[in-house]
Amino acid sequence: MLKAVTRRGVLLVLLFLPPLYFLRRYLSPPVKNSVVFEIPIAELPENVVYLIRDKKIALIRFREKIRAVSIACTHLGCTLNVSGEKFVCPCHGSIFALSGEVIKGPAILNLKELRYKTDGDMVKIYVQ
Repeated sequence: MLKAVTRRGVLLVLLFLPPLYFLRRYLSPPVKNSVVFEIPIAELPENVVYLIRDKKIALIRFREKIRAVSIACTHLGCTLNVSGEKFVCPCHGSIFALSGEVIKGPAILNLKELRYKTDGDMVKIYVQ
């Protein structure tokens, strides 16, 4: 059975919805994308992993395709090293493929793919 809608019920909803809306907006402000790093495309060597260790970013340029991944281990956040065709965590031994997939744990989540944009002859990497 449906309940009858009363004026009191409508007024209570109208009184409580706006404060809840503004509280939600305050507690979760909009996320802005910002450029963390930019580099000329000419400085990115082909078929080589280019590490920006202080930003925990790896750029991989293979032919005309560029990939940007985070090199923060998804297990505990250690900065990954490159060993041949894979990323290796020096802290606990997790191994990731250059594409970011987990090969060996203890990490269970893949590396985060970072958003980038080629603007003319520059590559700009964004982080939220």
